[in-house]
Amino acid sequence: MKQTLLILMLLCFSFSQSQKTYKSNKYRRTITVINDSILKFTEINGCFSNSNTLIYNKERDIFKVSGNPKVKQVGIFSLSTDLSGSELKITTDSLVIVKTGEIFYDKEYSEKKAKNGFSNFYLIIDSKITLVTFSNFEQVLTSINLEEYTLRELKKARIKRRYGIDENYKVLKLKRK
Repeated sequence: MKQTLLILMLLCFSFSQSQKTYKSNKYRRTITVINDSILKFTEINGCFSNSNTLIYNKERDIFKVSGNPKVKQVGIFSLSTDLSGSELKITTDSLVIVKTGEIFYDKEYSEKKAKNGFSNFYLIIDSKITLVTFSNFEQVLTSINLEEYTLRELKKARIKRRYGIDENYKVLKLKRK
């Protein structure tokens, strides 16, 4: 009885270890490789979600998902359409839907990348100095039309002397063309 229980526990543990989850950075989508022939996808849109399993064949570093590639799902969920009958290219830290080019990153890789953090930097635009942080980078960078500027990184010794900015930061200067 104890041996049977131990074998069952080891099997369950080995199955949980073999699953690999990939997350999209753009959308709330995940793809989990359950085993050698089944993958599960989940897509969340607002308070609604769609989840399903698909069968695939593995050939080298490419997963060929079963299904008809011409079938299109109408509605708010498009991941099942993207996956059906498509090829998924697997690398060390990501999975790419060849048909759409969408990249799903390995969950462990994403967590490690998030832990490393965002490196703050300074941006000098028309003599105005702005500290760009993780919380304001999107607001700062989208408010600038980068086509109107040339960009260059300033030397560390110069930024301390000229602008009074600590040398540990990168400083980028935007100058109008």
